[in-house]
Amino acid sequence: MDSHSAAIDSLPYIDKEYDDPSMRDQVSSLIQKEMGRMSPPLLPKSTTLFKNNDLLRKEYERVRAGKPLPEFDIERYKLEAPEDSDNVGIWRSAADNAAAQLEHQNIRLVNLELLQQFGANAWKLSNYQKEGLLRNIEKATDRHRDEGVNVNKARKYEQTEAGIKLRDIEERWTEGVKKCIDIQVASSELKGEIAQLEAELARRSQ
Repeated sequence: MDSHSAAIDSLPYIDKEYDDPSMRDQVSSLIQKEMGRMSPPLLPKSTTLFKNNDLLRKEYERVRAGKPLPEFDIERYKLEAPEDSDNVGIWRSAADNAAAQLEHQNIRLVNLELLQQFGANAWKLSNYQKEGLLRNIEKATDRHRDEGVNVNKARKYEQTEAGIKLRDIEERWTEGVKKCIDIQVASSELKGEIAQLEAELARRSQ
């Protein structure tokens, strides 16, 4: 930053023009007009996100295109006997599906046992960690709030002091303008009197 640069700041603590409803409406209309000229953000036609994961990339493209989520496929969870009782391949696929379903149920039972045995402690530990995180966030929030309050107090003090100086300068400027007008009026009167005296002298010299 060079030595000639200046920090430009609004003066909300001493400028009261915005309290006028007509001025507020004018400012709002200017903001809306400017927003109407703003072009919408351009979204890239393609993305490099999830380039190493086809599943996530396809899901991202689906959401981006606004397509609905495909219906949940429940066919794979059905355990129905094949209609063609003579096809060994179909029976083998059905048997493999039944084995997969059985293993899935076994895994669910194992997960339930693990949850029953360790779930309560894991939940308490998670709550403890989240409470600690919440305390840190609250402390940071309080610190930033105090910093904001101090900044606003400093701005109010600086603007109040600047307002006093501005009013003093404005009064002196008004007084100077008034004096200039008085001088111009007096000068015009003197010029008129001089013109009258010159005219009277001219008449006497004739």
